Amino acid sequence: MPAPDSPQVLIGRYLQSNGFTKTLAAFLEETNLRPENLVVEDPSTALTIEKVLDEKRLYDLSLKVEKVEVADKDPDFSEPYPSISTEITPLDVTPSNVLFVSVVPELQPFEGPVLIATAADRSLRLFSAQSPHTMLRNFTTPTDSAILSVSVVEKQFLLIATMTGRLLLLSASTGEALASIRPHEKYAIRVLYSAPYVISAAYDKTICVHALETSAPSFSESPVGKITLPTPPEALAVVMLPSKQEKAIVFSRRESTSLYYHLLQPGLPEHSTRNLSTSNWVSYHPMSVAVHPSNPSLLAVATSSVPHMKLILVRVDSEEVTKELFTGAPQSAYSTAVLAWRPDGSGVWLNADEGIVRGLEVKTGKVKAKLVVSGNGEKVRTLWAGDVKGLGECLVTGSFDKGLKVWKVLA
Repeated sequence: MPAPDSPQVLIGRYLQSNGFTKTLAAFLEETNLRPENLVVEDPSTALTIEKVLDEKRLYDLSLKVEKVEVADKDPDFSEPYPSISTEITPLDVTPSNVLFVSVVPELQPFEGPVLIATAADRSLRLFSAQSPHTMLRNFTTPTDSAILSVSVVEKQFLLIATMTGRLLLLSASTGEALASIRPHEKYAIRVLYSAPYVISAAYDKTICVHALETSAPSFSESPVGKITLPTPPEALAVVMLPSKQEKAIVFSRRESTSLYYHLLQPGLPEHSTRNLSTSNWVSYHPMSVAVHPSNPSLLAVATSSVPHMKLILVRVDSEEVTKELFTGAPQSAYSTAVLAWRPDGSGVWLNADEGIVRGLEVKTGKVKAKLVVSGNGEKVRTLWAGDVKGLGECLVTGSFDKGLKVWKVLA
């Protein structure tokens, strides 16, 4: 028996309800349907071609006219903003496509904030985040493959995730591998540290949590929690659940419009699944998630929507979408959307495939700044935003034109 919402049944019902008797007879014969296949138990709830078209029209309209609620409490996109860039890769270093950037306020044994960058040539480089951005360390091949994500542990270790699915704990001073484990088969795309746990997500469709012993550095031999997914994960963050005041991980996966919450404890017990869309026509998935810098109950979510990225603001552990914003940032089905909050929460920075970073005002949904990162139009792969001691507000960008840039406010 065909499904009640199959295309053949919908067409048959349409022909029947509109009196196309001869056409219906021919249609039933060619599709091997029987008249009883068209009978519905409740006509008021049965799916029809008209209902499908109505929903499609509403969806198309929502794309053209997206409602943006302007709240007085939301700050304006503050000015000045970082707009002056400095390329910081030394001339004697062969540049490569940048894969990951971040800035941490402290990393021993160095003084002041440190900028961390990885590239496609497998390098891991540490720079002073303060002018003139001296290169502090140049680890050319600390592992067997490119590094896709880095977190800092106890202000002295570098926790890295690689394309081969390996996790390593490195000495920030020497680059020596102090502990290593391979929990994933390929592409460990995210790694986070929330003591005592290491959380990793990979394109082998798994998320793993290991305990990390730092006094004599070692990973637990087996994961204390593991989730196997139907599709590869994308976004990953650690949040505090408002209802429980407990830590949880929140993640997304391909082909799903939901955010998934699991408690950050042994076994990774499932907490909730929150669907960010009520439309059957939506085909995006959340690609990047960032917690608001001063309101930990609010998330910014960059989606895989094509041909342009969409930004969603949503409450933690909730389906309450406070805003859906059109960004104008072009991307394809193969893009990796990345976002970062401005430190005052007035806006977010968004990457794009055409070499431009956009500054989007949260209050109005308007693009207030466009920074040309790559004059050749190469993809902006990664970015970081925040306050840096001695410099104030900064933006760091890495792109596929091999550029590693620090953006500062014009003095």
